[in-house]
Amino acid sequence: MGTDFLERIKRTIKRSWDGQRVALGTSDLLTRRPDAKGRSVVGEIIGGAKLYDGQKVTVEKDGKGLVARIGLTEVVRIADPPPGVVQGVEESCGVGVGVIDNVHGPAGVVEMTIC
Repeated sequence: MGTDFLERIKRTIKRSWDGQRVALGTSDLLTRRPDAKGRSVVGEIIGGAKLYDGQKVTVEKDGKGLVARIGLTEVVRIADPPPGVVQGVEESCGVGVGVIDNVHGPAGVVEMTIC
């Protein structure tokens, strides 16, 4: 069964490998270019979310501000971001990557870099 099975699906496996190789070389919404520089912003922690330094979040436009999510849960709200940051997120189809730089728990705010 093993050899017959591999001979029967060889074309499918080859196409799958070729497709994955193309996918690796194709940039997507979260691809970070080497020349891309992040912008630092301050946001308010939502609902006592547990965040830590170095954690990656997804940043999306929400009305006039930005919201950072882990999965589908909103964890940080950036009420008044700089126009350049909003424009950068809009140019990436409305989604960016953020990295938590510092968590200021007692104040309920975080510093993050958005790429």
